[in-house]
Amino acid sequence: MIGTSPVNLMGAVGIILNEAGHVLLQHVAGRDVWGLPGGLCELGEPPQHTMTREVREETGLEVMEFKLLELLTTPHRHLPNGDEAYFYTAVYHVTEWQGTPVPDGIEGIELAFFSPDDLPALRGLPAHWAAKWLLARSDTS
Repeated sequence: MIGTSPVNLMGAVGIILNEAGHVLLQHVAGRDVWGLPGGLCELGEPPQHTMTREVREETGLEVMEFKLLELLTTPHRHLPNGDEAYFYTAVYHVTEWQGTPVPDGIEGIELAFFSPDDLPALRGLPAHWAAKWLLARSDTS
């Protein structure tokens, strides 16, 4: 919060699929939920750079190609520390990547690929949006 005004917070996530069409999720440290690799933009950082940086930091993967799928917004939120914010998240489909997924052990304690019809408990709007996108995508293939 700047003074008494709410702030806009921008973030980005990457949807990474393997050859079988399973999505890469990370088991969130300290919680029994899974989410997409991603995070908040640093000051002045474009969301596409945030996504590639966060994917590299959280999974060890190098993003080669991607496309923007959606820009998600959340209602005004009061955070536990008293701050107020609106969250905006750019959701990217990573269409080409290199490397072997390895969790960072800080934000994520485990990485695994899941079938769209057998997803674990998910954290956050981006992961829930991705689940719907994956199911709709598998219905048309």
